[in-house]
Amino acid sequence: MDELEFRRRVLTEPNVRDVDIMEATRNSESNAKFLDDVLELDKQISDTMNVDVPDDLAERILLNQALEEETKVVRPTFTKRMVSIAASVAFMAGLLAGQINWGNVFVPQAQASLSQTALAYFYGEKDFIASLDESSSVEQINAKLVPFHYQVDRQFPYHVYYLNHCSFGASNAFHAVLKGEYGRVTVFITNQPGTSEDFKDDKMKGMVVPLENSSMIIVAHLGEDVAKIAENIEYILKPM
Repeated sequence: MDELEFRRRVLTEPNVRDVDIMEATRNSESNAKFLDDVLELDKQISDTMNVDVPDDLAERILLNQALEEETKVVRPTFTKRMVSIAASVAFMAGLLAGQINWGNVFVPQAQASLSQTALAYFYGEKDFIASLDESSSVEQINAKLVPFHYQVDRQFPYHVYYLNHCSFGASNAFHAVLKGEYGRVTVFITNQPGTSEDFKDDKMKGMVVPLENSSMIIVAHLGEDVAKIAENIEYILKPM
């Protein structure tokens, strides 16, 4: 398990202790420290949110409402103060989460579309792979494509900086980072079926390309010709 996958699994399920997690923790001091930091953050959030509700909460609310009605003075009620506290806790949790690189986009997996999942994954991993250059070969690409029942039948048309499998929403995906004209281009192939879709935000754009029983999702910088990249890859991608 590489460091990126380890961090994603720890952030998603910090209390799970399977064989892969334990082995990655034993073999890497930085992984062990990251796990400790996440568990400590999880405990702090849990302790902060565990606020006992006073037994006389209802009476206090009614009393505050009566006093406000009588004096016509606008002032925060106990309920509003509780909402403010909860909002502050959520804000602080967001700041803490930002310190451990959860990424710029967070989308619940159960609600995420293929495009949202791709953008979330891209922002979460872009700093990690920014300096990597594995120069992956066609043989390595085909080895990673086997679980998705595809193969490349000729020379791959792009330089491949990074190649792996990854967790992608409710399933897994082939994950490659390619050299584009305007920067690095991220490509996912997943067994989740999808429909044709173009998407973008203020920095990136992309495309969902339906395959036979799966999908290819591309994320690239705004200047890239995403449709051309999709066409070039789909042309050499053959079902097994």
